[in-house]
Amino acid sequence: MQALRPQAFPGIVRGVAEGEGVSYLYIGAKDLHSHYGADALFVAPLDGQRGWYDSGVRLGPLNENNGFVQIEISRWQRFDYKAHAAVAWALPHGKVVEYRDTGLMLADGVAHELGIFVYSGLVHLLVDGRVICSARAAAFVTSTEPKYFQVRTETSVVGSNGGAYVSRLLLKRDADRFVLSYVTDCVLHRYGIYWKEIGAGSFAARGAFYPNEALFFTGTDPTARCRTSARRNGGR
Repeated sequence: MQALRPQAFPGIVRGVAEGEGVSYLYIGAKDLHSHYGADALFVAPLDGQRGWYDSGVRLGPLNENNGFVQIEISRWQRFDYKAHAAVAWALPHGKVVEYRDTGLMLADGVAHELGIFVYSGLVHLLVDGRVICSARAAAFVTSTEPKYFQVRTETSVVGSNGGAYVSRLLLKRDADRFVLSYVTDCVLHRYGIYWKEIGAGSFAARGAFYPNEALFFTGTDPTARCRTSARRNGGR
């Protein structure tokens, strides 16, 4: 098990693109304090060999301050576009996003479980039930502030959506003994990319990334009204 810090994983820091097509499903935001988590099943097939493609789970504050931590399935040139596990994070009120490749290669054509769980003061990032790194949770979110999870898909490739699928969304709040199924259709559409529900609790990445497309939310969520503002070329 690695600590989540810049020197934790070998290799280089990936560059951060000026913009990317992103969609996420909104998960949580109530009763997440000291013992909580979320996970989902992802299938992320190869969709060309340009730029980069990521799909994963992110934890961050509801009142966004740029801080977050993320576990993801990534494809990019360094690993010949083979699927592998990567992590990303940013400190609250910071301006730098850190990406690290873990070197953990993932089998193609099968679903992989990605999760983030917080307990005993630590945030744990998991792949297929295995904790691959941990860090002090308070470095990213406090126990008292409202927070939520994003089930994300993103790409830097104009004209593409990455081709990801996600299903079996699960959430554990502090009072829950076990993780429970979570139902949401609260979806961020950013620059042409969006999650489309294709069955009960199953979604597929649709659309295509074009930087001039709008940013907006659709749908509802059990814990909060989806944001409805629309913007172009700005914000997260």
